[in-house]
Amino acid sequence: MNKKIPHKMKHTFSIHIFLTAFVLFVGHSFLLAQNQNDYIKGHFSGSFESINQYYLKDNKIGALVPPDKYGSNSFLKLDYNYGKFSTGIQFESYLPPLLGYFPVPVDNQNKVINKYFKYTDDKFSVQVGDFYEQFGSGLIFRAFENRQIGINNAIEGFNIHADVTRFLKLKAVYGRTRKILEYANSVTRGLDAEISINKLLFVTNRENIPDMTIGGSYVSRYLAYTGPSDLFPATVGAFSGRVDITGKNFSINSEYVEKGSDPHGINQYKEAKGKAVLINATFTQKNFGATFTARSLYNMDFMAEREVEFTSIAPVNYLPALTKQHDYLTSNIYVYNTQVKGEAGFQTDLFYQCKPGSTLGGKYGTKISINYALYNSIGDSINMLSVGDKKYFRDANVEIKKKWNKQFETTLGIQQIYYNTSVIQSVSGSDVNAFVIAAAGIYKFKHQKSVRVRLEHLSAKTDNKNLVSGLTEIALGSPFAIYMSDLYNYGKTNNHYYNIGASVTKKGTRFSLGYGKQRAGLFCVGGI
Repeated sequence: MNKKIPHKMKHTFSIHIFLTAFVLFVGHSFLLAQNQNDYIKGHFSGSFESINQYYLKDNKIGALVPPDKYGSNSFLKLDYNYGKFSTGIQFESYLPPLLGYFPVPVDNQNKVINKYFKYTDDKFSVQVGDFYEQFGSGLIFRAFENRQIGINNAIEGFNIHADVTRFLKLKAVYGRTRKILEYANSVTRGLDAEISINKLLFVTNRENIPDMTIGGSYVSRYLAYTGPSDLFPATVGAFSGRVDITGKNFSINSEYVEKGSDPHGINQYKEAKGKAVLINATFTQKNFGATFTARSLYNMDFMAEREVEFTSIAPVNYLPALTKQHDYLTSNIYVYNTQVKGEAGFQTDLFYQCKPGSTLGGKYGTKISINYALYNSIGDSINMLSVGDKKYFRDANVEIKKKWNKQFETTLGIQQIYYNTSVIQSVSGSDVNAFVIAAAGIYKFKHQKSVRVRLEHLSAKTDNKNLVSGLTEIALGSPFAIYMSDLYNYGKTNNHYYNIGASVTKKGTRFSLGYGKQRAGLFCVGGI
């Protein structure tokens, strides 16, 4: 379980329930038709998830109790499909929302917020209602849901997919962007086209010829403006072009985006156009693999409404931080946040697996991964490949996983972080240079029983200075598991952030109960 803890300390007692296949009929259901001798064969499925927390006051870590000491987020999703037709709803309940889940206050609410009807044929589909979609890498448009961090910018309208010819695919979207539990007062519409060059030239199924596709997108947002200024265009458009090349052991894809002038609160009412360049490359060869991602962007926050105060409320596009997501408690204290006003940087990963029987591999083999990410200010908004002198973030890390026998495996991680506090958090503060070392081991017994232990240390001369962490997870054999962890800040606050919990998992149902103190960052137990 990987949970994003908002940037406010909490002392909580929490219950987390997740039910998969919460259905009246498991697998295929049979509905009685008007004729008692006929049956309609369909498939009904669903899920229910509920996260509940009770808050306790803790002056030592500055945890304040909200007016309602109890928080509850619940989600019920039901889907039914019959042949080429499918339909579904999503019911959401926030009574009240978990503390920090939404960036703005939200009253107690229950609502059926997502609903859809879809028809799918071999070369055509149309969905009416609420839907998720993405054009290219998402730089120009992405509608998606991430419950852990409270993002859901589904589009209410219609979504059409069509294979026009054997080499040309089209997507069309039109509708309103979801804004927390309502919809933005704007209209988003877009068209995406993708052409397979191989199919166009009749060179498919040839091993020596890489697959190549080219694509382009156009997205516009219409938001009426009735004020006296001529700086705020009612329609803001953005277009992108992309190329993807995939070979037997490599792939390269790139995308370029331009966005029209769009002055609004988040970009401090800049009139300049937005731009972005993204390049991805991968290579694999036997026991070696490498990935490389480079991105530069300028003024690329694209919101469904001008006056929203947070980029997580009704975004039109998707600008994730292209850095490694660690599962260590200390590593996730200083995480990068995309600088939508302007940034340029890259990330690269190298993977090498030492073969069993070699000097480094031993009897069962050893896996080595190296990751490096660097993001700076953009040098010149005209030349998108230029890199500025102001450093925002750097993450250099090495991880070594070694299996010693059939039961025992260890992991050693070393990480160096540079974190520009004033830029990433928009607060005054000294830059952070942190060094992290982490060691973990897992011993697997028979009958699905195991013990996992992890120890970590973070050292820094600024901010909260030094932290040490320990985590123990014990799997008692399906379906029971327990965990205990503590993150201790010594040298400044002397605060402990301890957590203890247990879970029961049976087929698609999981119930967990936990108690502890939480700080900002990612809290990961039970695997990623």
